[in-house]
Amino acid sequence: MTKTLTMSSLIAKLSLLGFNNSYIRTNGLPSWWDDELNNKPFAVLEGAGYIADRLNLDLKSLLDETETVKFNHPPQTKFKQRSSKHNKYPDVAQALASRVAELIAFATEVNFTPLPTNVKEIRADILKLAPTVNLTSLLKYCWSQGIIIAYFNNFPESKTIKKIAGLIQWQSNSPVIILSSTYTQSALIAFDLAHELGHLVLGHLQDGLLVDEEINSNYNDDEENQANKFATELLLDNCDNSLGDKKIYRHEQLIKLAQEKAKENPTVEPEFIVLNHAWHHRNNWGFANKALDKLDPEPKGQQIINEYLADRINWDKLNDENYEYLERVLGV
Repeated sequence: MTKTLTMSSLIAKLSLLGFNNSYIRTNGLPSWWDDELNNKPFAVLEGAGYIADRLNLDLKSLLDETETVKFNHPPQTKFKQRSSKHNKYPDVAQALASRVAELIAFATEVNFTPLPTNVKEIRADILKLAPTVNLTSLLKYCWSQGIIIAYFNNFPESKTIKKIAGLIQWQSNSPVIILSSTYTQSALIAFDLAHELGHLVLGHLQDGLLVDEEINSNYNDDEENQANKFATELLLDNCDNSLGDKKIYRHEQLIKLAQEKAKENPTVEPEFIVLNHAWHHRNNWGFANKALDKLDPEPKGQQIINEYLADRINWDKLNDENYEYLERVLGV
């Protein structure tokens, strides 16, 4: 005998993927949902449609009590630093971010222009838009080339779900970059964006989807090392490891040295010299973080990215529910 469809039964199934009740009600269901509807099968069926659409789930598997809930079949995917052997549900973060990429691409009108393959040429083009290469000028350049950028980190709080640092997804003929690290400092987010741009420029993704679970300096992956090198040259020009092996004992000292070095190359911002020094000297991350906090006391990197996005989305193309969902998860 088929059980009566209830919202509690759907939530129980979704909990096996790492979704909790609060996340589903806040992000999966529309704002008009009321608990009085929880045991009304026709209303629950409608609610299930919203949940499946927003969370990138296969609706049939969600409704069939004999099936395990599945995500919609993803595009051909290339994983970087995949750790699925340590991760019970490796696809949750990818599926959620991928759905956001689909929605914003649908509502954003851009014409992608293939980028130069030479990082120096790209850097020169960015410097035509602004005096330095930073998060804002990098965003301006990417959007001018038809690359859609968003920040999305609205994942369920579950130890079973492996978060991601970012992804690139081709939608129609345009690439979408989703950044997901928890950083708020513009310099840190700018490096992640430059890293993903490197993957795109260097031809690491021709179609489908590329997922970076982590972005760091310790890789046994040629493409990741190439993307890091690209990002470093794009942001730092000739200032890579420019502080060398100087002994640094205070974050004030690090700031002063970085500012002096930046004066030698005014197209480079001190924040990136600070970040780069810590990249080469891992034991100095504590100093570097304090220095970045001083240089960027009110970090709004995530906000900057999504404000750019919000100004470029044609919100009228979205139905009311997808409009509401993107507003909620992107914070715009």
